[in-house]
Order: sequence, then C-alpha cells, then structure tokens
Amino acid sequence: MSWLILSSITYFYYHWHYFDITQKLVSMRQRRIGLILLSFAVNFAFFCLCSVLEFSLIVNWSLFFILLFFETLFYHGGNGRSALFCALVGILYGLAINIFCRSVAAIAMRQPLQAFDNQVSSAANIKEIPVCMGFLLAGLVIQYSGRPVLLSRLRLLLSHPRHQHFLLEIMTWLFFYLSLNLLLYSTPLNDLLLKLWSIKSCLFTAIGFYIAVRYTVRICELEDYREKNRRVQLELEERRREEERLREQAALDPLTGLYNRQYAEETLKAMMSERKRFTICFLDLDGLKYVNDRFGHEEGDRYLLTVTAYIHRSCRKGMDLLFRYGGDEFLILFQEASEETAACRAYEINENLRRLTAVRPSPYPLSLSYGVVGSASFSALSDLLDEADRRMYEQKRLKKANRG
Repeated sequence: MSWLILSSITYFYYHWHYFDITQKLVSMRQRRIGLILLSFAVNFAFFCLCSVLEFSLIVNWSLFFILLFFETLFYHGGNGRSALFCALVGILYGLAINIFCRSVAAIAMRQPLQAFDNQVSSAANIKEIPVCMGFLLAGLVIQYSGRPVLLSRLRLLLSHPRHQHFLLEIMTWLFFYLSLNLLLYSTPLNDLLLKLWSIKSCLFTAIGFYIAVRYTVRICELEDYREKNRRVQLELEERRREEERLREQAALDPLTGLYNRQYAEETLKAMMSERKRFTICFLDLDGLKYVNDRFGHEEGDRYLLTVTAYIHRSCRKGMDLLFRYGGDEFLILFQEASEETAACRAYEINENLRRLTAVRPSPYPLSLSYGVVGSASFSALSDLLDEADRRMYEQKRLKKANRG
C-alpha cells in the first residue's frame, strides 16, 4: 500500500508539471485545475488497471500516450497540433526516464529486466522502485523545461507548423524506437549487455530528441530572420517610395504638375558639373497679367494650363524636361538638341497657339516669347540662365515694338 501511495505522489508530481508546461506553451491564461485533477485520477486508475491486467509494457505505454493525447487535446480546447506535440514530449520524457531507471535498478540489484516488467502477480517483480524514481525524475526534467529560455524555444516550434511537422515525425519514430526496447523486459536473461543496451536506447533517444529540437529551432529562427528581413525590406522600400513621393511633390508645381524652379536648377547644375551638353529654352506667356486683371485669375490659370499642354506635346518623351520656372515662365531642357532645333520647337509651339486662337476665338491672344541658349559656351549656370532670360525679353520687347 505504501508503494501505491508513493507511486501516486510521484506520478502526480510528473502529471502536474506536464500540464503546467502545456499551459505555458499555448499561453493559456488560467490553469484548469479541475481538469488536471480529473485526468490525474483517470490516468492513475489506468496504470493500476494495466498492472492488474498485466498488460505488456508496450501496450501499457501506447495506451497511456493515446490517453494523454486526448486529455491534452481537451485541455487545449481542441488544438490538435499542439496537443500532439505536448503529448509526445511528455511520453518521451516519461518513457525514456522510466526505462533508464528500470535498467539502472536492474544493474544495481543484479536482477533481470523481466523483474521490472508489468507482471505484478510475480513475487519476483520489483518495478515499484524504478517506476517511482522514473516519474519523479521525469517531473523534474519537465519542470526544468519550463524555464523561460527553453520554453521560448518550444513555443517557437509551435509557431511554425511546417517545420514542427518534421519534428513530430522524429519524435514519433523515437517513441516507436523506445517502445521496441520494452520487448527486452520479456526476457528472463540477466544479461548486463541487455541492460546497457536499454540504457543506451534511452540516451540515444534523449540525444536524438535534443538534436531534432535544436535543429528545428534553428530552422525556425532562420525563417523568422528571413521574414523579419523581408518585413524590414518592405518597410524600407515603402519608406523609400514615400520619400520619393514627398520629394517629387516638393519638386512639382501644384497647378501645372510640372517640375518647379528648384528642381530645374538642381537638374541643370548636375548636368553642368558632369559637363553634359544641352540646350535650354526660356518661355514667357504674353499678356498673363492682362488676362488676370481683366478676366480673373481663374481664366489666367486656364491660360497657363492650355499653354502647358501645348508645350508638353512638343517635348520628346524621355529626352526633354519641362519646368514651370516662375509665375508665367517655363523652361524646357533639351538634351542632345542644338539651338536651332530648340528654336524651331519653340516656334512650332507659338504657331500651334496661334492656330488654336484662330479655330477657337479667344478674348485675348495666346502666345509666348522665348529665348534659346546652348550650354556649350557657358561654365556658370547663372550666366546661362541670364542669357536665356535676356534673349526671351529681347523677343518680347521686339513684339511690343512691332505692335506699337
């Protein structure tokens, strides 16, 4: 009777810490004490029944694993994957340490392994001592596994179903391997090699389980690192796009959507520092102030947008850049174009505006003045811009003189 009480105490110690670590693994808020006590009563009654019926150890531990799995499944609220993982951890700890204690006891007491099997009706059966020691040590190991560092690794495994599947297969095969070693307890031979082989199997299982967990944890960590790097790259890419969008917004004129004066000067400075050859054309709308004063700023904006559309059509895609340089001033950057070509392009823009006025009568003329300058003769950007501005105003002055 005393051995039965001692067995119940040591098993309860193992049982309690098993459900304690399963609760922590799935981050349950409250420990379901009533269910733990009920499952303890059921499991211990099951062990007693197996002993009375003298089931073989293979049948005994296989049935215990099934029982433990369904209890854990119910305890976890139906999470089959985590229940299977926890049940395999509990059964491997329990069975490996139990076999180890039986084998060590057989060596120490110079008894055959058969003396520690499940045949309790035999007077020579002395399994109580290693069984109690086995549950006590298994409970200690499970309690140790509940340390934060080890627990975080086990949680990591549960968070990666794809890699956990590999580990579950290894654990299943280790349980099967241990179960086969229980066949040694059916032999009456008092052979030291058999006992050492049994101990070797326990150590092999422990080392194999450790390596499998360690390997799977590393794989999960690498996947987390890759996912983290992917998220960081996505965040950086999103930030880069946002910066480009903000930079582009800062470089755009809100009315016309063209690049502004600041961006124009930055672009021209960069091209001159790289000694690239280009031609610029300064354009100034004729009579915009008159339109604003006489017809209102809304009509003046319509004038600006109409001219912008015609200028934009004359620019070569991917070659020329159009900027709104000021209130009524535009600048075209012609790459790989001579002054003559640029001047012809500006003349065509003016002609198109004149034809538009003829087709669609307007209360004011649509025209512009321009000045074209090539960069080859200039080393300073300010000189280049001043010359283009001077030529543009010279053309505007001549128009006024001709009208007068």
